Amino acid sequence: MAETAIAAVLSKFGELAASEAKILLEVGDDMTLLRDRLEWLQAFIRDADRKRRAGTDQLTSVWVRQTRDVAFQAEDTLDEFVYQVELRSQGYRCWKKMWRKYLIGLCTQIVSRHVLSAQIKRINMRLEKISENQKEYNIGHTPLAPVTSSTTATSAWLDDAVGLEGDVATLEQLLLREDHTRQMFISILGESGVGKETLVNILYNKQVENTTCVFKVIFWYSAPPDSTVEDLLQQIYERAVDWCTTQEIADLHQPKKDDNIDDISEKLRNLLAGKRYLLIVNGISSKTMLNCVRASLPDDDNGSRVLLILDTENEEVAWHANAMNQMDFNGIHMLSRFDEKRSGQLFHSRAFRREEVSDDGSKEDMKMTNNNYDKIVYEITGGYPLAIVVLAGLLRFKERPGQWEAVLQQLRPRPRMTEAPLQQGGSREEGIKVVQSSTTHAKNLVSIGTTTTIERVFWASYEDLPNDLKSCFLYFVAYPKNTNWSASEIVRMWMAEGFIKPQKGKTMEELGHNYLKELVLRCLVQTVEMNDASVSEVCVHRRLHGFLQSEAREAGFMEVHDMHHVFVPPSVRRLSFTTFGGRYTPLTNKLFPKLRSFICWVVQREQHHQSNSNIQDANKKQHGHDLKFLCGSKFLRVISIQGITIEKLPNKIGDMIHLRYLGVNCKDLKELPSSIKRLLNLQTLDISDTQVEMIDLGFWKIKTLRHVLAEKLALPETIEEELDNLQTLFGVNPTRGGEWKGQRSPLHKMPNLRTLKLQGITHEKHGAALESALVEMQLLGYLSLQADVIPSCVFSAPSLRFLDTVELLDGTVKWPEVGWDVSKVRPNLIQIKLGNTNEVPHHIEEKISTILIKE
Repeated sequence: MAETAIAAVLSKFGELAASEAKILLEVGDDMTLLRDRLEWLQAFIRDADRKRRAGTDQLTSVWVRQTRDVAFQAEDTLDEFVYQVELRSQGYRCWKKMWRKYLIGLCTQIVSRHVLSAQIKRINMRLEKISENQKEYNIGHTPLAPVTSSTTATSAWLDDAVGLEGDVATLEQLLLREDHTRQMFISILGESGVGKETLVNILYNKQVENTTCVFKVIFWYSAPPDSTVEDLLQQIYERAVDWCTTQEIADLHQPKKDDNIDDISEKLRNLLAGKRYLLIVNGISSKTMLNCVRASLPDDDNGSRVLLILDTENEEVAWHANAMNQMDFNGIHMLSRFDEKRSGQLFHSRAFRREEVSDDGSKEDMKMTNNNYDKIVYEITGGYPLAIVVLAGLLRFKERPGQWEAVLQQLRPRPRMTEAPLQQGGSREEGIKVVQSSTTHAKNLVSIGTTTTIERVFWASYEDLPNDLKSCFLYFVAYPKNTNWSASEIVRMWMAEGFIKPQKGKTMEELGHNYLKELVLRCLVQTVEMNDASVSEVCVHRRLHGFLQSEAREAGFMEVHDMHHVFVPPSVRRLSFTTFGGRYTPLTNKLFPKLRSFICWVVQREQHHQSNSNIQDANKKQHGHDLKFLCGSKFLRVISIQGITIEKLPNKIGDMIHLRYLGVNCKDLKELPSSIKRLLNLQTLDISDTQVEMIDLGFWKIKTLRHVLAEKLALPETIEEELDNLQTLFGVNPTRGGEWKGQRSPLHKMPNLRTLKLQGITHEKHGAALESALVEMQLLGYLSLQADVIPSCVFSAPSLRFLDTVELLDGTVKWPEVGWDVSKVRPNLIQIKLGNTNEVPHHIEEKISTILIKE
C-alpha cells in the first residue's frame, strides 16, 4: 500500500526540479537525500507489502504503514512549497511598480525555501528512524524476480464466446421461442465471475448486428448500487428512446387528455406499446423492484423478452421472475464455473496468439505444450472465467516458459509446482514436478487460507503492475460499480494527477491511452465501446471493483463516500462522492486540507409539478451547492462534478494553483468566476453540460491548456498567447457580433488541435479566417462544423490528411469537383455525418457511401 504513495512523491520531485530549479539550490542536498531514500524504499516495499497482505508478519505491516505516512508527509511538504511560491507571486499582479512585486516575490521564495529545508530534514530524520527499526526488529527482505514484459503482449486474440457456446444456443432458443408470444422473463443466475455479463454481451451483439432481428427495440441497463425504482425506470426509458424514430418520440410527447406525462411508468408503457422489445437489466436486487419494472412494461402478446442478470444471492428474484411467466417452463439459466477442458480453451484463447491455438497440424507440438497448462490453470482459478482471463492477461506480459512457470508456481495451491531444468529433447511434462513449498518461500506468497481463488489471481496481477499503472488502476474506484468510463476522461484525470511519466516522442494523451490499453490487455479493464481501432469507453468488472475498493482504502489512496457513509476523515487525499437518490444531495461542510481529487457523481431526478418559477428558484437556492468546503483544499489537482445543483463556483477556486483538471457538468451552472484565469497549471476544462457562455479573457492566456470542452462557450475575437498544447476545442462559437479578420482568428493560435467542434460560423464574418486556420491544422482528426457555408478545404486541403470524422451539422457544403478521390485525399476518413445540409452530389455520394451517415 506504500508503493503508490512513494511513486507519487517521486513524481513530484521531477515536477519540482523542472519548474523550480533555481529556487531549490539551498535545499538541493536534503531533497536529493530524501529522493534517494525513497527510491531505495520503493525497491523494498513491494515485497514487504506482499507480506503485509498475507498477514504473516505484523512488524512488516507497521513498517509499511509508517513508510506510507512518511511518503504522504513528503508529498504534502513539496505541494505546500509550490503553493506558497506560486500563489504569492501571483497575488501581486495588481501592483503597478514591478520592483515591489519582485522584492515581495523574492522574500516569499526565501521564506518558503527555509521552511521547506526544515521540513525535509525532519522527514529524513524520521526515515532514518524507520530504517533503524527495520534493522532492530529484523524485518527481512526477499528480492522479487525481475519482470520482463512480453514483446508479443499486444497480439492477444480475444474470443468472448469460448466456453459459452452451449449457453448461447440455449438462451437464443428461449429468446426466439415462437410458441410463447407473451412477455417472458429469463434469468441468468450465477456467482460473480462466472461470465454472466460476457454471455449477455454475446447475445446482445448478435441481436443488434442481425439485420433480420425480430426485436424492434433492444436496450441494456446496468443499475448501480442503491438505485431507486424511479432511477431505474428513468434510465430504461432513456435507453428505449434511443431506439425510437424522431416521429415516434414527437408523437409520444403530444399532450393527451387522459395521460399523466409526469409518470415515468406511463411514459415507458406508451413508448414501447406495440413494439417487440428485448430489455436486459443488471442489478435488480429485490422482488419489489422487479414488480415495478414489470408493471411499467407493456405485454402486447408479441414475443417481448426481459433478460435479468442476477448473482446467486438474488436467487429469490430469479424464482419470482420465473413465477411471473404465464407458461409452465423454466426461465432460469444457471451459469456455473468451467470444467478443466473449458478452462483450458478459454485460457488458450486469451494467453496465446491465434496461430498457437489454431487447428493447423504443423502446430501440433505447440498445442501439446500449451495443453499441459490446462490442469494447472484449472487448479489455480477454480474454473472461474474471470480469474482465467485475468491470469491469462498477467501471463501475456511474461516470457514463456520461464516466467510463466514462476507465476504459476506462486499461485498454484499446495502442493506447488516447480520446474526442473529441461534436458535436451525432454518434454514440458517431464520438466514439471510437484513438491511441497518450503516455509520460507510460503511466507512470500499470498495466504491461501485467507483469500478466495479469484482474489489470489487479482492480487498477483495487481502486484505485477508498474507503480504508475497501479495508481491508474486504483483510480477506477472513483465511480460506482456498473458504470462506464470515457477513455479520454480517465486519461485526462491520470495526467492531472501526475500518474503518466513523460516520454520523448509521444504526447501525454498517447501515453495515457497506452496505459489504458495495457490494462485492457491484462484483462483488468473491460472494453465497452471501440472507436475505430481505439478504446473509447471502458468499465471494471464488479468483482474487480470490490477488490480495488479494499485496496484503495487500505493504501489510503481514495475514500468512497455516499449517503450511507457519514464519516470521512479530514486527512483523506482523494474523495469520491456518489449517490443516486432524490432531488437534493447533501455533501459535507468538512474541510479537507490534504485533498488532491474530488469526484462527485450524482444522479438527481427531475422536479415535476413545479410550474411556478418562483418555487423552482426557491428550491434551487435552498438545495443548491456552493462547494465552499473545497476552498480549504489548496492541493487539489482534480475536480470532477456531475449532476448536483450549482449555479456558480466559488471565486477562491483561482487560489487552487495545483488544479489541472476542472470538470463541472451541472445543468444549472451559468457562470465561472473571473479567478479561473489564475489557474496557470490547468490542463482540462470540461463544462460541456452547462449553461456557461462566457469566460474571463485571461483564461485564454493559460499556456498549459490541453482540452476545453463546452456546450456554447464564446471564443474571443483574438487570442494573444500561442496555445501550442491545446488539442481539444469542443462546443465553442465566435463572440456574438464578433468578426475574424485575416490571420487574427483565435484558431490561428491553436495549430495542434486534434478535435474541433465549432458552431455559429457565418461566411461573411468568419469564413476566410476559418479556412485559413483549418489548412494549418495538420493534426486535426475530428471536425464538427455548424455554419451557413462549409468551406471546400474540409474535403480538399492536402494538409488535413489525419481527418477521420467529419460532422457537418448545418449549412451549404462546398462539395469537391468531379474527380475527387476520398481514398487519396482523406486516407483516414471513416465517417461523415450530415445534418441540415444541401444534397450530396451523385459523384461524391458514390465515393463516400460506405462512410456516410445522414441524420
